[in-house]
Formats: sequence, C-alpha cells, structure tokens
Amino acid sequence: MTEKKKRRRGEWLFQIFGPPTVNGALQGHSAEAREAWKRRVEQERAARRRKA
Repeated sequence: MTEKKKRRRGEWLFQIFGPPTVNGALQGHSAEAREAWKRRVEQERAARRRKA
C-alpha cells in the first residue's frame, strides 16, 4: 500500500471515529450513540416540519 493511500485511510478513519482521547465522547457503534443519533434525527425532522 502506498503512503498516500495509508494517509487517506487514516484520515477517513479519523473522520469516522475521531480522536481517541476526547473525554466524554460517544463511540459511534455503541447503543447509546445510536439512540442519541435517532433522537437528533427526529429533532431535525420535527424542526423541518415546523418550518415548512
């Protein structure tokens, strides 16, 4: 694998998982994170409905 591909893959993984040292961060694959995501999506949908 070339150095450029390694760097791109590392940047992509960082965008998904973020820095491992952030205090209080939710893991993207945890049940808690999924529920928080669902709540946020529903809040955004409700806000769009009110706006329209």
